Amino acid sequence: MATTVSISKKTFRTVTNGQWSGTGVQGYVVGDVNKNPSESFSISCVWQSKIIESSVLKEDVESCLSHFPGGKNVVGFVFLPSERSVKNLIDNDQAGIDREFEEAFDTYSVWLEPLCLTQVVILCLFRHSPSDREWQTMFFVMNEESVTKVDCSFSEEVKPIIKMRVRAGIDITVSTESNTDDQLKSALDYELIRLQNQCGNFVFAFEDNTVILERPGSFIGSQLGWKSCRDIVKYYNEKDGRPSGTKKKNAAQPQFIIPVSMLHLITIEPKTTLQYAPIIQHHIGTFQSTSLSLPIDVLAEVSEKTSFTELFSVLSRAVYRQITALFNCLSLYTQEHKLHTPEVFHFKPHCVDTSITLVYPKGTTEKELERERLILHNHLCLPLDQPLLRRGSAGLFLKQTAPGGYLLNTHIGLNDPPVKSATVALVEGYYSYHHYMQDRFDDDKWGCAYRSLQTICSWFKYQGYTERDIPTHREIQQALYDIGDKEQKFVGSRQWIGSFEVSYVLDHLLGVTSKFLTVGSGAELTTTGQDLINHFQKQGTPIMIGGGVLAHTILGVAYSEVTGDISFLILDPHYTGGEDIKIIQDKGWCGWKDMSFWNKTAHYNLCLPQKPTLI
Repeated sequence: MATTVSISKKTFRTVTNGQWSGTGVQGYVVGDVNKNPSESFSISCVWQSKIIESSVLKEDVESCLSHFPGGKNVVGFVFLPSERSVKNLIDNDQAGIDREFEEAFDTYSVWLEPLCLTQVVILCLFRHSPSDREWQTMFFVMNEESVTKVDCSFSEEVKPIIKMRVRAGIDITVSTESNTDDQLKSALDYELIRLQNQCGNFVFAFEDNTVILERPGSFIGSQLGWKSCRDIVKYYNEKDGRPSGTKKKNAAQPQFIIPVSMLHLITIEPKTTLQYAPIIQHHIGTFQSTSLSLPIDVLAEVSEKTSFTELFSVLSRAVYRQITALFNCLSLYTQEHKLHTPEVFHFKPHCVDTSITLVYPKGTTEKELERERLILHNHLCLPLDQPLLRRGSAGLFLKQTAPGGYLLNTHIGLNDPPVKSATVALVEGYYSYHHYMQDRFDDDKWGCAYRSLQTICSWFKYQGYTERDIPTHREIQQALYDIGDKEQKFVGSRQWIGSFEVSYVLDHLLGVTSKFLTVGSGAELTTTGQDLINHFQKQGTPIMIGGGVLAHTILGVAYSEVTGDISFLILDPHYTGGEDIKIIQDKGWCGWKDMSFWNKTAHYNLCLPQKPTLI
């Protein structure tokens, strides 16, 4: 079978929106390779990097991959052709193409052995002319013999894979006897090398350490009959009562992540028959040192077909990379003889098909990390006006609930909207569902707009736009009093608020401005279809809509320009039950609503929050 390349539409848009310049190799293609029955490439992300000299290639690839889950690999590179060669690419002139990629052949040979590939994919980016704003793409596959143009298939989403999470703590002691930061960094380098050399002695454990995976990939102490990674998933699904298949309706919660612990193998079989007595050096004296625990937190993504030998290699390699990243953080932020404990954060930006792992120093502010985030956004081709890598937006994709026990993204898993041949636009990112009677607070029949506002505030918090906690009813009322919109007696009352008050609070507490849509009656909401499509495509924030004495949150819209049919994805704050996603979806507290949902005679104001520009 011919080699194939696949990429999701959102990742493709992210790649072509990147800030590309120059010619030649400009970065790496990160993804997966399926070698059965022939090599096929699935692209998850790209990493901009102009370092391509063979002497530093391995180190640069390792640095790149430390930001991605174990199992992901560099499967090729991004190439920008010279301006004069664009015509050869478009005309499919094989001789011209060979000349264009000739310089890459020398570098390519260095990739084969460490990447275990017989060929690599080339993502070629070009413009028809320097004045063009849009990047065009072509895909090639290169091996030792030829460069062949291949078609790329585009998908809406990536295929499900097995996710694992390795968590452990490694205690280290670093000598601080040195007099300079450089000497302290040298001590860190020594400790790093020691740990790197021990990575082969780590073993991985499942089921409360009753099942041990160690080199060369064998399981010890298992009576479970596991023979493949597929067996591991099947076991956990049966244990927790989850269906083996993945039905759309059951996709409302995040994919289960298999927990893995890490142990240090103390007793090691000798590699030779020669044995030596240990040599012990004992130094008596006093010295200064700092002890800390390195927080190992590694994600891995593998297919069901992954063998146990491969699984051990994936996990141990990912741990090795993270140890290196943790020490790099320690060394980089060593100042005035002080160490900042590194912390591991996992992100899932909405515009790529893979999670991103970053190590930030504890105790630093978001402002202090702004330059590092800017560099990472450029590496990953992420937008430069959205805070996708701030701590506040980390880890939510790994959870079923937000802090406080609120449900996350209650619309995920719903059936498709009923409008046929419609353009569908949805809220982007993460929010938590806030409704009547939560937080042991009785706001039944008056607090719906407060709850809608809390949902909107959660969106800005979980996207990293603010570090402020979600405001309580009293804090919302106090904000309206502080800006002079309400009198003192309003604070602590049971008075309802509307769309304009919601916008005032967003501006005062979060610095978020809003736009408004106003219709004279519910029947006129059919005219808002295109405006709502534009809002969700460009802003992606939840919308608060108030009409009469009721308030709701709009999470999406389905609109047909041909027929004028429209459907709204509504999150209803009037729900008074517990945090049960099945009831909330089945009973329509979160669901698609047609025009009959609205009061045809009520006046409606829609508050459309706007994203601030920051990184």
